[in-house]
Amino acid sequence: MKGDTMQRYDIISKPYWSNCFIEAIRAKSKNSNVKIYFCKPRITENGNFQMLHFMWSDGVADYDFSDLDNTEHSFYKDLFFKGVIRRHHIGFAKKYSQYRNNKKR
Repeated sequence: MKGDTMQRYDIISKPYWSNCFIEAIRAKSKNSNVKIYFCKPRITENGNFQMLHFMWSDGVADYDFSDLDNTEHSFYKDLFFKGVIRRHHIGFAKKYSQYRNNKKR
């Protein structure tokens, strides 16, 4: 992965229109061994709203579909947006979904 303090993921696609749920289902339809992780919506520590999110793992790496501007959007703009597939180190999706869902690790 790229850098220890900057990006902790690799961008593995060109930007295109979709959302994280569609891409997680697409990955599962191509590989039945893919595990999908759900992250509940939440209010962050600084008071911002984070929409629900889906990530997936193929057992080699973890992935998600995300925009790159990291700004808040209207609800409807979180349903279909221009983004990229990001590849994370294995275990990231489980750890992040547990954090987002307030479960013990």
